[in-house]
Amino acid sequence: MSNLIVGCREIELLCRQRAISDRGHSWKWLGEADRWSDLAHREIASRFHNNEMHAGPMAMGPNNIEGDSRGQKRESMLRLQSGIGGG
Repeated sequence: MSNLIVGCREIELLCRQRAISDRGHSWKWLGEADRWSDLAHREIASRFHNNEMHAGPMAMGPNNIEGDSRGQKRESMLRLQSGIGGG
């Protein structure tokens, strides 16, 4: 993990600890902790988004080893329709 992400997590933890010790302003410290948590999540997401080596499930598309599955489904439907109509 990068120093930026670790730093965000450390500050988030400090804010959560401060919320426990400063009950009168806990809402403020919990809000700050959420902000730092969000910054860490955004940094992590940007690294996955910018990394071309990481292909998520949506990047892979409908193709499989056999080829485009839509064409196979269409061929199956045509065979079924021709078999039923020609019966």
